[in-house]
Amino acid sequence: MAENNGQNGSEKVKLVNEDEVVMPIVYGDVELKNCRRWVPEEGDEIIVTGDIKINGGIEIVGTLRARSLHARTRDLILVTGDLILERGARVEKGTLEITGSAKGRDFRADKSLKVGGDLVCTAGSGGGSLVVRGNVKADRLVGGGSIKIGGSAEVGEMRAGGSLKAMGEVKCDEIKVGGSVKVNWGKIGLVNVGGSFKAQGAVEVDDIDVGGSAVVGAGSVVHSVDVGGSFKSTGDVRFGKIDVGGAVKIAGHASGNTIDVGGSVRVEGDLDMEDDLDVGGKVTVDGDLRCKRKIKVGGTLIVEGRIDTYRIIVGGRIEAKYIKADGFRLGRRAEVTGPVESNEILVRERARTHSLYGDEIRVEERSRVKNVCGRDIYIERDSVVSGNIIYTENLEMEENVTVRGEVKKVDKLPLPDEVL
Repeated sequence: MAENNGQNGSEKVKLVNEDEVVMPIVYGDVELKNCRRWVPEEGDEIIVTGDIKINGGIEIVGTLRARSLHARTRDLILVTGDLILERGARVEKGTLEITGSAKGRDFRADKSLKVGGDLVCTAGSGGGSLVVRGNVKADRLVGGGSIKIGGSAEVGEMRAGGSLKAMGEVKCDEIKVGGSVKVNWGKIGLVNVGGSFKAQGAVEVDDIDVGGSAVVGAGSVVHSVDVGGSFKSTGDVRFGKIDVGGAVKIAGHASGNTIDVGGSVRVEGDLDMEDDLDVGGKVTVDGDLRCKRKIKVGGTLIVEGRIDTYRIIVGGRIEAKYIKADGFRLGRRAEVTGPVESNEILVRERARTHSLYGDEIRVEERSRVKNVCGRDIYIERDSVVSGNIIYTENLEMEENVTVRGEVKKVDKLPLPDEVL
């Protein structure tokens, strides 16, 4: 049954209980109730210059152009072409599925929103899920459960209660997700995720704030990382600050400002630091370690190459080809396998070291060292020097200090390369 209540050239078409609706261009509004199918009279487009109201599920065949679409149904509103709206679409309780592309101001569906092509809008929302198989350009996307984007995403803000997955390039100011996020590559402002974040390729991110784990691809630039569990890069990475409760692993070279890690750090290349490196457990660097400020490691520090830093404090073992610092402190019962050159050197009790070269050197009781070369040297009781002692001003040794080599006072210390 059809009603046409148009006035002043503006139509108002109402159809009820029709199996198939066929109509020409409507210069006005359309209301459909319990109609199963809507097809174009000619061609592959349905054009309505006004608003569309739908009650019940319906299949709309072809492209639909209108000012707006508002539907109430627990079932499906299906558009088998493009949906082009001046304003937007709202589906209460049900699902809106568009097999083509969608363009308009707002697209909202209480159950789920599905777009087979591209989505261009101000805001898109799916109460359960939001799926776009093509590209997205929007100010805001919201998925109550999940968001999936098959192409690129240029979005101001994306939020999902469960998960977000984007297969193409991502340009986004803010991502907030309760569960997990997987992206390919792109540029993101804030990543705030309760579970995990993974970038397959290179990303530039201002701030990663993740409760569980975070992974970025080779060539990534991350300005701030705050992760409760672990952080990993599959290749070279540049960073501002890394603050991680568990472990950090970088499969390449790494350069940045600060690292503060409760567990361990592994770098499969060189590590260059502008500020402090503070790690509670173990640090392993396959190349050289350069730190302009302080290195503080609670456990073991293993470096295949050189260590160059301003100050170094290590509680456990140090392995390196050469260590150069302004200040060096080795913990009780700790061990150093490489030579140390530093202005100030403190070796705590019962430690074991390679050769030491510096200005002020103090070796606490029951320690074992190789060669000691410095201006002012103090060695506490029961320590053993297996090599030589060379000094320029002061040498003090407590009782029962064993020196197996020579003890020489000189006017000028030899160069470090000559004694280390």
